[in-house]
Amino acid sequence: MFTELRNYFKNNEDSFSIRQVYVFNRYPEGAKHHKFPANEIVTSKYTIWNFIPKNLFEQFKRIANFYFLCVVIIMLCIETPVGPGTTMMPLTIVVTISLFKQGYEDYQRHKADNEVNNRLVNVIRHGCLQQIISRNIKVGDVVKVEKDEEFPADMVLISTSDEEGSCYITTANLDGETNLKILTCPDETKSLLTVQELFGLDATIECESPNVDLYRFQGRMVFATDKNLDNISATKSLNSSNLLLRGATLKNTKFVYGVPVYTGKDTKMALNQAQAQFKLPSIEWRMNMYILFFCFLVVTLATILTIIEFFWEVDCHPRALYRQNVTFSHDVGGFLNDFFSFIVLFNFVIPISLYVTVEGVKFISSYYVKWDLEMYHAPTDTPAKANTSDLNEELGQVEYVFSDKTGTLTENELVFRKCSIDGVKYDAIEDRLCYNKNKDQEAKLDDTKVRQFLLSMSLCHSVFTTELQGRLKYEASSPDEKALVEASALYGIRFIFASRNSRKVTIKGSTERYEFLHLLPFDNDRKRMSIILRNPNGQIILLCKGAESSVLEICTSGCVDATRRHVDDYAAEGLRTLVFAVKEISEEEFTEIDQIMQETQNAIKDRAEMEAAAYVQIESGLCCIGATGVEDRLQDGVYETITALKEAGVKLWVLTGDKMETAVNISQSCNHFTSNMKLHFLTAQRDAEACRQTLSNLLATIEGTRKMGKEEFGVVIDGTSLGTALESCPELFLQTTLLCAAVLCCRLSPLQKAEVVRMVKLCKEAPVTLAIGDGANDVSMILEANVGIGIYGKEGRQAIRSSDYSIARFRYLRNLMFVHGHYFYRRIATVIFYFFYKNLVFVGPAICFLFMNGYSPQTIYSELQLIGFNLMFSALPIVSYGLFEQHLPPTVLFEKPVLYKESAFTNLLSAKNFVAWMVQAAWTTFVIFLFVFTLFYDAGGFNSSQRMGGLWCYGTLCYTCVVIVINLMIALKTRFWVWFTHLTIWGTLLSYIVFSYIYALWGSPNITWLHESNDAFYVFIWLSTCSIVHFVVIIVVILCLLPPVLLMLVQHHFYPMEIDRYRSADWSEVRRSRGRCCCGYGTQGVDCRQYLGCGSFPGPGYGGARSNPCGGGAYSPRPPHTFQPPHLSPASVSPCPSSGGYQPLTEEYSATKA
Repeated sequence: MFTELRNYFKNNEDSFSIRQVYVFNRYPEGAKHHKFPANEIVTSKYTIWNFIPKNLFEQFKRIANFYFLCVVIIMLCIETPVGPGTTMMPLTIVVTISLFKQGYEDYQRHKADNEVNNRLVNVIRHGCLQQIISRNIKVGDVVKVEKDEEFPADMVLISTSDEEGSCYITTANLDGETNLKILTCPDETKSLLTVQELFGLDATIECESPNVDLYRFQGRMVFATDKNLDNISATKSLNSSNLLLRGATLKNTKFVYGVPVYTGKDTKMALNQAQAQFKLPSIEWRMNMYILFFCFLVVTLATILTIIEFFWEVDCHPRALYRQNVTFSHDVGGFLNDFFSFIVLFNFVIPISLYVTVEGVKFISSYYVKWDLEMYHAPTDTPAKANTSDLNEELGQVEYVFSDKTGTLTENELVFRKCSIDGVKYDAIEDRLCYNKNKDQEAKLDDTKVRQFLLSMSLCHSVFTTELQGRLKYEASSPDEKALVEASALYGIRFIFASRNSRKVTIKGSTERYEFLHLLPFDNDRKRMSIILRNPNGQIILLCKGAESSVLEICTSGCVDATRRHVDDYAAEGLRTLVFAVKEISEEEFTEIDQIMQETQNAIKDRAEMEAAAYVQIESGLCCIGATGVEDRLQDGVYETITALKEAGVKLWVLTGDKMETAVNISQSCNHFTSNMKLHFLTAQRDAEACRQTLSNLLATIEGTRKMGKEEFGVVIDGTSLGTALESCPELFLQTTLLCAAVLCCRLSPLQKAEVVRMVKLCKEAPVTLAIGDGANDVSMILEANVGIGIYGKEGRQAIRSSDYSIARFRYLRNLMFVHGHYFYRRIATVIFYFFYKNLVFVGPAICFLFMNGYSPQTIYSELQLIGFNLMFSALPIVSYGLFEQHLPPTVLFEKPVLYKESAFTNLLSAKNFVAWMVQAAWTTFVIFLFVFTLFYDAGGFNSSQRMGGLWCYGTLCYTCVVIVINLMIALKTRFWVWFTHLTIWGTLLSYIVFSYIYALWGSPNITWLHESNDAFYVFIWLSTCSIVHFVVIIVVILCLLPPVLLMLVQHHFYPMEIDRYRSADWSEVRRSRGRCCCGYGTQGVDCRQYLGCGSFPGPGYGGARSNPCGGGAYSPRPPHTFQPPHLSPASVSPCPSSGGYQPLTEEYSATKA
């Protein structure tokens, strides 16, 4: 039966580019010496030579920075109304800050790289063991690694201290999995334990080129009998179980020897450290669009004013007495000079420090996620974490959440509950398998069918055993396998040992040994695994387990129909199911199987395809013996979190690889599918036309019903139908599913999960998508979504390492989105618009002045005032707002999801809001110009000496009004005042006054150290002595701030939003609670440090033990990253033993909070 398969293998063994590694670098005569990368890990971005040019190039790729660079060049090339320092200095400061920040980060990376690359390792060279640094390891060396040491390169295992040739490793640094993994070395080399024995090894390793897959390795080791490798004595296949990965750690083994095959940048760890695709935040895209708009506005305005100036010069030049001796130029050079002068004059419209401020605010705010104890999981000592700060505000705009099921909505702590053996149902009751839940009718090991089924559970797996304090411990990468092995041990057949050649179990006290022949591992395509063993009687058997869709279809005998019914019943109860099957193999058939397996394992090219073809032939004609049902309960708070997401208008799609019936049951139990929701099923659709017709009918039904009433629809889709729909009618499928309130996709591959996320993300509405999962099969959709959330699961840390944010439980998503995301979004939107507002107000009076001075590009501000505006007098208040503002208490945002809906679906950065801010800026400009210009226009004087003010008096008064108005505007926007807010706003205004007095004395002949010329000498002091100036400033400030105040009052009283209603209802309670405890936000006697961070935090990185919760001590201001607890009732607090006060019962509170 394997003739065709063997021919297929033969045809595919043609020339193939492979990597050849000669052990000890003993190249045969005439062989080409290969040059492999040095064993250096380089995570740094820059070198000492390219740091400055490369960093500057990256910074000036930004629109604003490049614009200001062009302005500086223009200012250096032509005569401009202001000196180049007014733009050059702020640009230099902004660029320097970024340069030092990135330089420091890269310096830390260099230090970490040097620490790893200079680590000492033991290598066999010239027949003896030598100690060298890691960077000097070469491909082909033989390296010795001892217990608890990390492997310095990707190495093929040669020998170990274990007589079986096995070793244990952990790959926590690679994929986060903390469970032990067992690796084995070839039989031909496991006895080579001394340096002399190893130095006599003549072999070549042939393997595939470097790739990123941590779990795939294909190669072979060719053994020779002479130094020239001419006479081949044996060939041994190599796979991932023979490869020691760089970054992994040796455990429970004294030492191992290995041959490096991949070094430096070729190692799988280095390849996996490549940067993931960049996710551009939607808010940054809009910000760039507004900057481009202002660039266009500046160029347009400069062009118009240049033309007007030209005609004004032609018309007024002959009549102007003060210009009779001036020569007027009509050439192109003069026109361009005026044009660029206007460009220079208007360049302050674009905020030069916008990028730095936004990045700084987002970077600091990202730590709030980690510091929030509401998202700290005490049982596992796991805080939430932000792996990036670029996407903070995206959390406040999510419209679609794509969630995995197992380990994300459920605990992934599996408990064996039921099984079906030979068509008979059994329930797990305590330590018995009982028929029909009757303890008197117990399954007995004397029953051949029961014995065979439990043996399959105990032997068909990849679990191995270790000893912990004299007790047997099971190690498994899959919780399913561990649960089944533990269950079989409970019911009489205990798995006790696994080696490369055998499996051992105990049955009723006696030990049975099964010879291990071959393993057909699990993969996502087959959805099953098989193991071939020889039992104590010498009979060869194949044991298989997997999903019912993949196992039952290849079963030709046994209780197929009954098992299928029982599996459906278990799935309807929400249990996870696996089907078991067996097959007896004759010696003749096994000879063919063994030969074909050897051929596939020795292949390098297309090994995966060859193995898949072989497995299909081997796993055929099976006999079904039963199925298992294990329970995976919902995580705490999942029901409440999904309900809150619905109230917030966020649609949830569950994407899982589990069976449809199980997934539907879980969706119903967690409120994903509600009782009044009408479900539609799109399953087993393989025909494109039939799938299109089904979707058309479903779309017509949904649209017709939506017009008549408010009935909600849910749709259930399996992987087969999804593939057909995406290939034949993707737009129809998308249109239909977007109209549904809930979507469940089951039996999906990892790639299909990513395709679904991409389909929704790229639709016409371009919604913000969020994907959340816990396993390696969720990485694709996590990377594809706008925001990726990883959950600390029990199947590794791949999802965590690939995510943008990581949390310990699904319920924390509510706090992450509704509180942090809400704050991030509203804060950053105000920060961006405020920057454009304040700069337009700043430049506005100067633009208006052009229409009064004959369109001459004359500035009204001194150079020091131009430099100081963005750097000193408008920088800190908006930073304080971006870090600390809370327009509503976090408890209100958490409990009222409708507030998230109102904010997320409003588009705070819309053109409408942008126009509103610009209108306010125009009004402010108009008021300042009108009153200040009127004061100076044709005035007889406005102080006791009747002296008139000049240009710099006019500019200084405008500048003063601008500084006061923009700082009071941010004060008007602020709802949550902390000491830093007061310091920045009032401190900025005070510092301006102090600065202006000092600047007014600059150049005074009476002060010898202030001897330089100053156009604004004594101007501010003179203005401050004029009562009319004080009056004008007061009137200007009142009139500028009056429209936003009136607008807020009208909106609050006549057109209130949900935020306005809750704001007026809850701030009074917050104010009343102030002063009751050390931090001012909790109830007297409550351990507020647990919530507010006044003391140190528990867990790693939080500073050790917590301070006395109820005692005195120094006041510590409440940081913005932690939030006050909900209003605690007497029933929810317990006495605090340290002071007789009260502290919250955290576990009870977290379970009942929603």
